[in-house]
Amino acid sequence: MIVATVKEKNEFENRVSITPDTCKSYIKAGLDVIIEKNAGYNASFLDGVYKDSGAKVLDREQVLQQADVLISVSTMLENSDLEILKNKAVIVGGFNPYENSDKIQKIIGKNLSLISLDFLPRISRAQSMDILSSQANLAGYKAVIEASSIFKKALPMMMTAAGTIIPAKCLVLGAGVAGLQAIATAKRLGCVVSAFDVRPEVEEQVNSLGAKFVKVEDETNTKEAQTVYAKEMSEDYKKKQLKAIHDVAVNMDIVISTALIPGKKAPLLIESNTISQMKSGSILIDLASSSGGNIEGSKIGEKVNINDCVVYAPRNLPSLIAYDASLLFSKNIYNFISNFITENKIFDIEAKDELLLKTTLVKNGNKTENFYDG
Repeated sequence: MIVATVKEKNEFENRVSITPDTCKSYIKAGLDVIIEKNAGYNASFLDGVYKDSGAKVLDREQVLQQADVLISVSTMLENSDLEILKNKAVIVGGFNPYENSDKIQKIIGKNLSLISLDFLPRISRAQSMDILSSQANLAGYKAVIEASSIFKKALPMMMTAAGTIIPAKCLVLGAGVAGLQAIATAKRLGCVVSAFDVRPEVEEQVNSLGAKFVKVEDETNTKEAQTVYAKEMSEDYKKKQLKAIHDVAVNMDIVISTALIPGKKAPLLIESNTISQMKSGSILIDLASSSGGNIEGSKIGEKVNINDCVVYAPRNLPSLIAYDASLLFSKNIYNFISNFITENKIFDIEAKDELLLKTTLVKNGNKTENFYDG
């Protein structure tokens, strides 16, 4: 069986889905690995290192023609690429089905299968395969680094002979994987950190990182919110939420928003009225902009000046740390694929395992029940 990857065509994607380390793992498992020329270049993995790891480095068309399992980070293949793939090839990656259902539609009717690990079930044995968590962790870290690079003040308290510099105040919205890492990073850099989440049970985690938890007093909704992911709340709760966040945000130097609801528009958490009352030079980073945004006025990929504050909605933060992001992503994918390699060294698309059943969107050209039509 041949496992392969090609260079991502998305201009904002620098990651690669097979690294030299995972290349060795696939080969040790009895599989062959082929890589498109320069597929890992933007992540600092050169072709020579792949060759030394046992992979073949070929042109794109040759890779597509030979691949039994084709791995991609996030970019759906164009029709021209899909036409080259062999029958019954399996495509594996993280394709964000909630936002890219139109692109995924292209595979319907072709004798191909598509697996997206975005839909991986939240069970203990899937943790080592969790691409969302591994990449969100890096995004939370990088969001704080991006904010600090724009912010025109120091972050930590500094006591000097010339006087004392007070520490920056940072508010993190959403205490999922990205949010918790943002809290930890901001704290390590010397910020005074506060955090908000609709799920009251994460207060202990927030406090353990040295941050203050911002509460919205609404017993009914907070009980309903006790799930792994944040969920959409009632209109009454949203009003209370906006006020609670407003009261804290107006005193902040940096706001990092990470709040997402799977399959739905991201909740609006910071209104323009709040931004207008923040200090001049404050920085707001919106990690939810591709899903509608948490911050009013944010524009994906742009830094927008609103009332002398900078609202920045970066694209694909893990791609800006492409080396480490690729190491983690490729290991996640290997941990998944290795579960479904038979003794005959083929990928068992028919396996009755919930990991596979929940993540397969298209099977041999046909939609599965997981397929998201938008």
